[in-house]
Amino acid sequence: MDFYTDKNFWKEGLEPVAEIAINKAEQELSVTLPKSYLDLLREHNGGELEYPYFFIKDEKERTAMHSMNGIDPEGFSVLSSPSVINKLGLPDNLILLNGDYHSWIALDYRNNDIPSVAYFYEDYSEEEMQWGSIEIAPSFDIFLSKLFRGSTLDRKKLKPSYGRSKPNM
Repeated sequence: MDFYTDKNFWKEGLEPVAEIAINKAEQELSVTLPKSYLDLLREHNGGELEYPYFFIKDEKERTAMHSMNGIDPEGFSVLSSPSVINKLGLPDNLILLNGDYHSWIALDYRNNDIPSVAYFYEDYSEEEMQWGSIEIAPSFDIFLSKLFRGSTLDRKKLKPSYGRSKPNM
């Protein structure tokens, strides 16, 4: 595994965000966005990630966030968070970084002015669907340090496939 180390975060991305857009977004969302998130948006205002994988808690299976939302007053972005939250019944005080309407990765401002990063998922364990959540990291900076690319398999421990033969040449 190759963990993110403050270089080459974006695989592809949009033009850098303008400072005026950052100020308007923080005012509109009534939050102070994490400095490290804003620094990334100053490179590319959202886009595809070079380091898309992370683990939730002690899971051995990786989870992915292949892209991350930026600040765009015209399209879907973190500015869409209040309307999506209202429509889907997600908890208030979240800034949605990525999602597919069934699960979301969000900056979670519910308990603090410094947000944690949390994974929200549809939980059908009760009669009515509820939103479950799991904290991925206590801060955006720690979340960044958990991002990686590459395989989680140790190639040295893999067994050769059974029954495969080499092609005749």
